[in-house]
Amino acid sequence: MFYVVYGQDREKSRKKLHDLLALAQKKRPDAEIFKINSENWSEAQFDELLGSQGLFEQKYTVVLDYVFEIKDAKQYVLDRLDLMKESNQIFLVLEGSIDAQSLKKIKEKAEQVQEFIKQESKKDLPNIFSVANGLIDKDKKKLWISYIDFVSRGVAPEEIHGIFFWQIKNMLIASQSNPAESGLSPFVYKNTQSGAKKYSQEKLKELSNSLVEMTHRVRQGEGELGIMLEKWVLEI
Repeated sequence: MFYVVYGQDREKSRKKLHDLLALAQKKRPDAEIFKINSENWSEAQFDELLGSQGLFEQKYTVVLDYVFEIKDAKQYVLDRLDLMKESNQIFLVLEGSIDAQSLKKIKEKAEQVQEFIKQESKKDLPNIFSVANGLIDKDKKKLWISYIDFVSRGVAPEEIHGIFFWQIKNMLIASQSNPAESGLSPFVYKNTQSGAKKYSQEKLKELSNSLVEMTHRVRQGEGELGIMLEKWVLEI
């Protein structure tokens, strides 16, 4: 049997590997541990650990630590996934990025595959308010792509929901008053007014009300905000 941990967040993925190794040691305290990396990789040793050269009685755990960095080693391991799956020994695989084709093969055979994505810090993100640019432009595709991008970067749907509500509120204000009376900064007023012209006041109110209703439904346990918000984006 084998387990695979991979991803850009090397710190978290390696910690998970250590957790799996500790669990394996707890279940089989007498098992020997073999660690193979890109520096000590050996096809012969790997085949021996797979059981092809007679180590049938001994219990052990094999850690493959970034061996996919060697192209030939990667293919050698991928060609023996069935043997790893059928083995009574435990194989723990730690990698960085894995291409889609290889990952598909691995998922079909592994006991567990877990990815650790490195989240970007807030300072690395584009301006969060830009998520509403597609809303201002009344560009559904642009809005959806921006929404998915920010969610994938770890921004909470609650934060995006708040920005959408704020932007629609500003467009309503800009559509009903002049710059001096709006209370908005000249930049915000100009930006939101251009968006307000693309919607009727009725539509803006409808969008605002649907966002409010969305929060009520979430509190009542009728669904997840992220799913509701993506559907809202696609229906604008």
